[in-house]
Amino acid sequence: MHTRHKRGYKFTDKKQSKRGIAAWILSVISLGGLIAVIACSFQAGGNGSMYLGSAGVSSMLVGVVALFNAVLSLREENSYRFFPYLATVCSFLAVGVWAALYIVGFLL
Repeated sequence: MHTRHKRGYKFTDKKQSKRGIAAWILSVISLGGLIAVIACSFQAGGNGSMYLGSAGVSSMLVGVVALFNAVLSLREENSYRFFPYLATVCSFLAVGVWAALYIVGFLL
């Protein structure tokens, strides 16, 4: 793979991080689950079923796995950093919002 520079071409062996891409996909799934669970809970007036709670916990765990993989993908050498950084931000956001949601839920 090569990239264009002012004085010619620079050849590199860098590849897209597969772990970073997978972590980003998992973080998007976790954020999608968060939105779906909040929408269903709002529709039920805050009285969601056991299945809704299970879906929420599962989606939060997917976010934790995404965060773990995103952090590991940042350590990969010879790979582009776009997807690892994007996955880290998205998964950190997902896990943070899930944690805040559960903390508020326990306090109320």
